[in-house]
Amino acid sequence: MSGFRLLDLVKFFLPILPEVEFPYETIKFDEKIVYTVGSGFIFLLGQLPIYGLIPQAQFHLVDPFYSFRSIFAMEKATLLELGLLPIITSAFLWQLAAGLKLISVNLGLRYDRELFQSGQKLTAFGLAIVMALGLIYSGYYDNVIKGINIVGTPSGVPYWSYLIIFLQIVTWSFMVTLLVEIFDKGYGFGSGILCFLTLQNATSFIAELIGLEVFPVVNNSKKFESFGALMNLLRNFSVFNLRATINQIWHAFTRVQLPNLTQFYICLASILVVVALQNFRIEIPIRSTKVRGMNQIFPIRLLYTGGLSVLFAYTVIANIQVLGFFVKSIMVKLGAPSIISSLFANYVIEPYSNRLVLESGLLYFFTPSQTLVQSIISPLRTIVYSSTVILLTVWFAYKWSFISGSSPKDISKQFKDQGISIAGKRDISITKELSRVIPIAAVSGAFLLGVTCILGDYLGGLGKNVASVVGVSSAFGVLEEFMMEYQQAGGSQFSNALQGFQ
Repeated sequence: MSGFRLLDLVKFFLPILPEVEFPYETIKFDEKIVYTVGSGFIFLLGQLPIYGLIPQAQFHLVDPFYSFRSIFAMEKATLLELGLLPIITSAFLWQLAAGLKLISVNLGLRYDRELFQSGQKLTAFGLAIVMALGLIYSGYYDNVIKGINIVGTPSGVPYWSYLIIFLQIVTWSFMVTLLVEIFDKGYGFGSGILCFLTLQNATSFIAELIGLEVFPVVNNSKKFESFGALMNLLRNFSVFNLRATINQIWHAFTRVQLPNLTQFYICLASILVVVALQNFRIEIPIRSTKVRGMNQIFPIRLLYTGGLSVLFAYTVIANIQVLGFFVKSIMVKLGAPSIISSLFANYVIEPYSNRLVLESGLLYFFTPSQTLVQSIISPLRTIVYSSTVILLTVWFAYKWSFISGSSPKDISKQFKDQGISIAGKRDISITKELSRVIPIAAVSGAFLLGVTCILGDYLGGLGKNVASVVGVSSAFGVLEEFMMEYQQAGGSQFSNALQGFQ
């Protein structure tokens, strides 16, 4: 009789969990394009504002999560309020638990694989519910609920409005989880999480540069500015008023309520660094033991784990910040002594940006400084934050190089099954040779990406630079899978149809 496994607990929730069925046959290349594009379009609908909030609520919300919103596609006052954070957190928890043998699972069996994916989905649902309740309980939405004054209401609490907000956030998070499952079940290209992060980052990158929407500036109701930093500069540019033009150029690089050009150039520099690092690789000569004279190379990239290591590090930090904010809110609601709550976290509102900035406390050391000057005058905070990011990034890259499906042992097994060996090496030394190269490449690449992200943070990237690093790294992986399947399919009906018009 087989023993009980923790994974078996998931079976009790299977009857009520919505599920995307595994495909009964291989999904064709053109069908994958339709599923990928369609899922991406539905995901972007999450940028619609939450019903029940005042117009332009995103500018009036006091935001404690400004430093990592871009990384996890978290849009203030929209259906994507939680973004992909619950889903990414759940995925990392289950993948690490399986890789580190904390749970017993055989991913080679379809039944275990289905239970494993259902467990991830169930955890993501639970995290979304907890986070949504935490936001509402903390009073995050209290000053932007339409038609309600929290202080002036008879009961003091707008329960109906809270319920509507909660249902919208949680329901959309459930839908995004199912969209991610479409990719995980093989209907789309690559990982759903990485595809959506890439899509969100790409659209935000363009919108923050040339966005045409015009918004009123908070605390200055008579002034309106374009969302895109470059578009706002061009809109107010004047060759006849040199002084005003110089002021507009300075404002384009320093404005805080809307995207600025400083953040754009930091993101652009981060993208160029990732593209450059992507070209570094070690080429191992391989030969076929079945076909004489067939020699090729097996490339091992410097960015062996891509942006996953960076994403893991910032996922841990983001969850610390979210949990810390909820704990601080509970302390205040329960009337804990201010000296105790201040030792844990002390938030201060920035009037010009409506950001809830940590000024002191334990959580203070797990947030980046907003400017380079702040980083210099707060060396302890800089060291603690930088060390946390680097250590988490490197640790994950090292572990992932052994527990993922691309570990040295897994690649050695694939070589053996395909009749491939390393030129000049005996078959028994393939695993040893790969174990000598892969972990070093994974750790070195992760370290360089971590340093790139930290530098961008300290220059004022506000997480947008990290989102660019993860997005570009993910885009390379998705593009590689797309081109591989394109070649195997012998082309696409879409491309053949377009050629007919030429």
